[in-house]
Amino acid sequence: MDRIHPLRAWRLERRKTLAGLAARVGVTPSHLSEIERGLNQPSMNLAAKLSRATGGEVQVGDFVRQPARASA
Repeated sequence: MDRIHPLRAWRLERRKTLAGLAARVGVTPSHLSEIERGLNQPSMNLAAKLSRATGGEVQVGDFVRQPARASA
């Protein structure tokens, strides 16, 4: 089951637009959308900017992909 990215959850809970948040951190809305959908991973610099933009509620570690776990 897919889970919603913490950044998307944060943004939706606060009724922030992709365009507004993207402009705040200096990327395009489409790039931000790809990050939220797990299609792209931000640089460490961008992850830090996004974390600061959320007041630290979304942490840099939330942008690091975790390897899939094998079933037992």
